[in-house]
Amino acid sequence: QTLPVAIRTVNYLSGGQSLNDAVARLSAINQLNTRGPWNLSFSWSAAFQLPLLDLCKGKGGLLQLDAMRALYINELKMASAAAKGEWNGEGGEGDGDHK
Repeated sequence: QTLPVAIRTVNYLSGGQSLNDAVARLSAINQLNTRGPWNLSFSWSAAFQLPLLDLCKGKGGLLQLDAMRALYINELKMASAAAKGEWNGEGGEGDGDHK
């Protein structure tokens, strides 16, 4: 039912979820995290990296650095809000419905 206080964080794998789905679900989890001091998060690598790589598709191998920078900063803001249970943006299919 609960974790020992000595465990400071629990990181779930985002499991191929889109960033919007992962953010919506993580925010919902953290809104309900009233029983302990634990940091609850996702391992975000695929959710962050895949949209960045998509920006470069069909661009002749050129990195779209300005667009990538803007997207990455936005992704970090989304993840930060979700980690605090404060995300209120569009969550797509992931609004906690777990279809």
